[in-house]
Amino acid sequence: MSENMQNIDTMNLNDEIKIETKLYGLIAEHASPNRLFVLLNKLVKADNVDAMMIPMNIREDDFYFTLSNMKKSHVNGAYIAQEYQEKAVELLDEADEFVQVYNKCDFVLRDGEKLIGTYLEKNGALSGDALAKEIYEQFIK
Repeated sequence: MSENMQNIDTMNLNDEIKIETKLYGLIAEHASPNRLFVLLNKLVKADNVDAMMIPMNIREDDFYFTLSNMKKSHVNGAYIAQEYQEKAVELLDEADEFVQVYNKCDFVLRDGEKLIGTYLEKNGALSGDALAKEIYEQFIK
């Protein structure tokens, strides 16, 4: 089994999560196949930052519970996959102008017990490496 584990490209191969580690989620129904967390974690690791994005496979009927309870969690923020971006808007305590214009939220930060949302993708302008870099530069670095 350990031979197979070495071939898997995960977010925390040989890493550990400590109490002071800043945690970010990737919330999607099928989060594990979404490579955003891998791309982001490579940036984090390259700069030796104590942070990590973890995939969170969340079913539609658990989305509201998961995001609303993030207010009292140790998760610092989360990327919201396309299937939940419109639903996320109604759970925000604060929303920037992009959320208000597009009525979508793809990234949430937790500030105390408040959720603050933004919409980074703006009509698909960001994806893959560019999206990972934007999240890293704006919210993690």
